[in-house]
Amino acid sequence: MPGVALNNAPIQQASKSSHVSYVEKYKIGTECASRDEYGNCTSERDVYTTITHYTNAKITGTVSGSHNVFVNGLSVLTVGDPTSEQWVADPSPSPKNGGSIISISPGTSGSGQGSVAVGSPNVFVNGRALAHIGSRVNTHLGTQSSITSGSSNVLVN
Repeated sequence: MPGVALNNAPIQQASKSSHVSYVEKYKIGTECASRDEYGNCTSERDVYTTITHYTNAKITGTVSGSHNVFVNGLSVLTVGDPTSEQWVADPSPSPKNGGSIISISPGTSGSGQGSVAVGSPNVFVNGRALAHIGSRVNTHLGTQSSITSGSSNVLVN
C-alpha cells in the first residue's frame, strides 16, 4: 500500500512532446542582384529560407491542498487538489542550420495549474478520494504525471 500524499508533494517530471515551435532563418545561397547591359552579374545578394523546428516542454511542480485532515503535521491531498507547475523548453531552442531563430511559440518557459486526477477508491476526505504516492496528476499541458512523495508511516489502500 502506498503512503498518503501530503501538502506540497512534488510531481514526477513529465514531458509534452513538440510543445514549443520555433522558426530558424538561414542562408541557402546567393543570387544575382543586378546585371550590366551584357547580362553579366554585377552584384549578388544572399538568399534565405526558413524552417520550423519543434522541442519538448519539461514539466515539474508540486501539489497543494488545505484540508482539515492532517498526517504527520501536514494537510493530506485529495482528488481535485491543484498543482503548481512550471515548464521549460527541453532542449532549449537552437539553430540547426547555422542560422538564427526569428520566432518562438509559445515561448521558452511558462507555468500553469493541473490537478490530482486519481486517488484511493476506498478512503475519502471531505467527500473526495484521498491521494497517495503514485496518484495520477493531469498537468496543465494535458499530459500525465504522478505524485512522488508522501507519508512513509501512514498507508492507504
